[in-house]
Amino acid sequence: MALFLALFFLPLSEALVRPLSPARRYGQEVGSNSGRCHSGLCGGMAKYPVNHTTTFYSEFNVPGLPKKLDGITYYIYFNIFFPGKGDGKMNQFVPQLMLGNSLSKSSGPPLYKPIWEKHESWVFGSQYFMEIYNRTSNNSHEGHAATGDLFPTKEGEIVYTKFELSQDAVWTLTMGVKGDKTRVSTVVSETPFMGLVSYNTTSWSEPEYSQCFVNSCWELYGVTDQDHFPSTGSKNEIDITTSPNAIQWKTHWNPQLEKTNCTNATMTETHTDTKQTVIWNIENPPQLD
Repeated sequence: MALFLALFFLPLSEALVRPLSPARRYGQEVGSNSGRCHSGLCGGMAKYPVNHTTTFYSEFNVPGLPKKLDGITYYIYFNIFFPGKGDGKMNQFVPQLMLGNSLSKSSGPPLYKPIWEKHESWVFGSQYFMEIYNRTSNNSHEGHAATGDLFPTKEGEIVYTKFELSQDAVWTLTMGVKGDKTRVSTVVSETPFMGLVSYNTTSWSEPEYSQCFVNSCWELYGVTDQDHFPSTGSKNEIDITTSPNAIQWKTHWNPQLEKTNCTNATMTETHTDTKQTVIWNIENPPQLD
């Protein structure tokens, strides 16, 4: 999964594949089912510098619904994420495609409390997911979310995600349906952690945020067999553009950082001095009778 528990307090090789405790994003624990079709998968990842000349973009086709929806929570996304600072911990820009009992809305300012809703068809929305250390309650990983408008989508539509940093250090997180200007979801972040830990951090121009991790995931909870896995695969194209020679491109991307027994995936990469394109192709799962 891409939401990693204590990500920046672990060795990098372990942190890249360490899953989040499902209780925070799912609301209850889900059992493992190793040896059979279970869980989701992640592809990536790279660590790249950020500045106002670099844009992170991805688009993928919405997969088919699973045969069975009971007990599932799906988050499918292209994301970038940053180190924490002070009492700010998890720091993830994660517009996402969602299904089941998902964290899809927020109370908004000033507390940005996460709101879970049940969805029986695909929805998407922009999201900035955060965790902070709440010293009053002594909760070291208190979840918060800033969310954009929520929209429906369906199998076969192309959804895109874009991350842009302005010259005055403001991030815009956008997700939409390609070719449909009426379904565009946006979150704007002027300060890290939306100001929840302003006593520790106040600007995205601070050196801790000069680099980000980049990857894509199918973060799927409650998958116990093939019937609870998406019925089709998906092609995810990641495009990163920047000024000439500003980034030393990573040329090897792992198609299965987080493995699943439900399907296979491949990853290919091409680049110029100003653009990298990574294709993450998730194959159609075996068809069951």
